[in-house]
Amino acid sequence: MWIQEPVIVWRFVDVDLIDGAYSAALFHSIGRHVGSGDSDETILFWRVKRPTLYLGYHQYVEDEVNEAYCQEHNIDIVRRILGGGCGYCDRDQVLFSVIGTQDGLMPGNVQAAYNKVLSGMLLALVALGMEGEIDPTRNGVFVQGRKISGNAQGRFDGAVMVNGSFLLDFDFDTMDHVLKHPTMNLRPNVNTTRDGMVTLSDLIELPSIAAIKHALCMGFEEALGIGIYGGTISDEEEKLAVELTWQYASVEWTYRMDHKRAKRNKVW
Repeated sequence: MWIQEPVIVWRFVDVDLIDGAYSAALFHSIGRHVGSGDSDETILFWRVKRPTLYLGYHQYVEDEVNEAYCQEHNIDIVRRILGGGCGYCDRDQVLFSVIGTQDGLMPGNVQAAYNKVLSGMLLALVALGMEGEIDPTRNGVFVQGRKISGNAQGRFDGAVMVNGSFLLDFDFDTMDHVLKHPTMNLRPNVNTTRDGMVTLSDLIELPSIAAIKHALCMGFEEALGIGIYGGTISDEEEKLAVELTWQYASVEWTYRMDHKRAKRNKVW
């Protein structure tokens, strides 16, 4: 007798347009609650209300960011809990966080976790009419040799988290001005981000944002081998996210690595 295996079900939450600091606080909060078992494993979608530069946990603002340009153009700088490189984001990207437990479906190996999650991006691209590839050296998804999705990963408090972007359209000129090394995570011999990145609008006539999110969500379902249900942020997750937003918006957190280096240099 054939017995169907039970389907593992994750929560899907789409908060759409939110502030950059709050977004970093929110996926941090969800990660803690998922890792502790207080929340179901989660796929989170969002977009930023205004341009935001996400800084990797170990990076130095001074080394990576043209701060004066960001201040002049009201671009937020947010240091995230995850490692990896800088990511400039605006509202023309769908941003995602795939958050599982360390003893669940997410592989223990870092590259295997990237491959599993980013396979969902590849499936979404196929559903939208094109093919892509995962570049394991840059932890990104590329179409026709150009990057359409940048990604980062973190493991904390019992959670495994893979975050990423899906470029629908993009302000390449601003990214070239915001970052001191804008082409660092692109393919070799690329001089500008326009040469090394591609958007969905470059490749096809853009479908509705709802259709794009549906393709991406279905891709993650298939890649992870899960079902999903539409959920919301719990009161406990929201409470912690609000508390953490103060940290993520603070100068002390944003410049924490710069301040540590300055203290070390002062001692020497």
